[in-house]
Amino acid sequence: MDMFPCDFVKEKALTFGLHPKLKDKIFLAGGLVPWVISGEDSNRLHSDIDFVVPLSEMETIRAFLKEQGLYDHTHDSLFLPCNKEKVDFGTEIFLDGLPISFTPFFEENDNLVQRDFTTADFSTKDSLVTLCLPNLSPEDYITVYTLPDGQKLYCTSLEFVYAKKSRKNRPKDQKDLQKMKQIGLNENLLKHITDSFSSAVLEIKP
Repeated sequence: MDMFPCDFVKEKALTFGLHPKLKDKIFLAGGLVPWVISGEDSNRLHSDIDFVVPLSEMETIRAFLKEQGLYDHTHDSLFLPCNKEKVDFGTEIFLDGLPISFTPFFEENDNLVQRDFTTADFSTKDSLVTLCLPNLSPEDYITVYTLPDGQKLYCTSLEFVYAKKSRKNRPKDQKDLQKMKQIGLNENLLKHITDSFSSAVLEIKP
């Protein structure tokens, strides 16, 4: 898997995250969030950019990507051979070799459901991933942060990123976790999200 310097990845993330047609429809997720909102350099390489998208906005995102000449149906979950029912698990594009994914979430019966997918060129096979987080609302999941230059960027909450990364606890995550603590976390929200993760249901098909 190719790896990319932090500044390059941040620049691409902001190109999408601040685009007037997208800025309240896509939410930056993952380990890049603390570095983008702090304006600092992680001093590590990053492999991709993840955006999460309300399920109702996915077709708008596809239309935008087609308009920009960036859409790639071979990396759209709707066309994966394993997705017989054509359920939307998101789509992925490549910009200068950098993978950028747009994956849908929605609320169902007091649960937050986040879908994702992997393709055989990055994993052992194509697969469809569903994470169901009990008692979690979109308000716990997504928020808006003010960047150092005063612009507003929609992201998954630092508390969500922290709760997810601290479960994986990989060596590369340590700097990200440290930076999030330094920026400041809402301890009550972090506990609420951590509790939800402890009873989350992860389903991977096929």
